[in-house]
Amino acid sequence: MLSDSPHLRQILSGLLPGLNISSTPKASGQRVVYFCSFDPHPVKGTKPTKRGEWGKVVLKVSEGIDPTQIAYLQKEIEILNGFKSQHYPRLHWNDIYSEDVNGNPLPHRLFVTIEERIAAKPLSALMGKYHKDKDACVLTRAIVEALEPLWSHPQKLVHRDIKPDNLLIRESDGSVVIIDLGILREEGSIGITLSHQPFGPCSPPYASPEQANNDKKNITFKSDCFSLGIVAYELISGTHPFLPGAKTLSELFSRIKTKNPPPLHKVCGCDKRISGVVEKMMQKEPYRRHRTVSQLLSDLTI
Repeated sequence: MLSDSPHLRQILSGLLPGLNISSTPKASGQRVVYFCSFDPHPVKGTKPTKRGEWGKVVLKVSEGIDPTQIAYLQKEIEILNGFKSQHYPRLHWNDIYSEDVNGNPLPHRLFVTIEERIAAKPLSALMGKYHKDKDACVLTRAIVEALEPLWSHPQKLVHRDIKPDNLLIRESDGSVVIIDLGILREEGSIGITLSHQPFGPCSPPYASPEQANNDKKNITFKSDCFSLGIVAYELISGTHPFLPGAKTLSELFSRIKTKNPPPLHKVCGCDKRISGVVEKMMQKEPYRRHRTVSQLLSDLTI
């Protein structure tokens, strides 16, 4: 499995002249992620490169990717290139490399993307800031508004990996940025993952029941809503609704599919109306959740 190393950094520096790697954030799936910038003049006497104008960027690199992974990454690129929204990072560059800068074959192909670096922190680092029920409700509504361009896209896209690590909060104004669209899919499509897998692509603690069952036909925006309901529950109560007591992945999925966590107003004295909204977001059957995005937004309005 690909990991950060001096050798990998040397290869990337050769392929991308002027690259300056400053740090490595938390791992992102099967990709190595770097915070970087580029020298405006990587070679003396030459004109400034376009890369030097990008400022701070995020470089993501995958190794030895198969056709399935390529399809996911290309879908992310397609969406990021098409969006003109403050809620999604701008994509600057992407390419596949099979040789190093000297023309020597690489052991595995490298798939590299470079996107703008948002001055923001992941929600996972700010959970305590939104502990009050009304603050959590306002934030949840803002996240829904940020996801709406995906859900209303002509292809009716579903993120499928909503979790605190993939929700950034801008330091300047507290607005929401959605990242890691690598397992995006269309509503109800057959998809490119293998059907015999016991569960669909997701981060298990934030999976919906239909993801846990790999029920592809029922994966819609309501699946993202279930995941967001878990996030809201965790924000308000300070406790994940399904993780405590689950010692294995099988036990976790069983809880997600069968356990109804106690309502927030009973757990922590949350406002009953807000408690009811979160409870509805986490209904096991998708048809019991909010039928439309506008209905969800209305319910989240304080």
